[in-house]
Amino acid sequence: MKKPIRVSIVDDEPDLRENISGYVDAAKGFHCVGVYSSAEEALLHLPKERPDVILMDINLGGMSGIECVRRLKPQIPKTQVVMLTVFEDTEKIFSALAAGASGYLLKRLAPAKLLEAIRDVHEGGSPMSAPI
Repeated sequence: MKKPIRVSIVDDEPDLRENISGYVDAAKGFHCVGVYSSAEEALLHLPKERPDVILMDINLGGMSGIECVRRLKPQIPKTQVVMLTVFEDTEKIFSALAAGASGYLLKRLAPAKLLEAIRDVHEGGSPMSAPI
């Protein structure tokens, strides 16, 4: 039996964190292993947690998600990061990918599509929302 894909979430919106972690845990083949409200908190825990995939918001309260990815990737290079954000501008997309993100999705994505994107990035893909 295949091990579930281990997912961590970094987002400063409590309802969104709860909703995403709930449907990740409820889906077969996935397990939410960590939920963090800030980049600073994520930097403390994710290197030890070593999830397979991180869903990272860009606009966090302190340090940005892009800077968090830049600092995390050297510590956990095998972990795939997907930016999950409301921003569609080219500069943020480029900066996120340059920092080490493997995908870029908009938060309005349906839960089933998000799970598909998590599986895709885990298997080596680079999921992007259609408008991107």
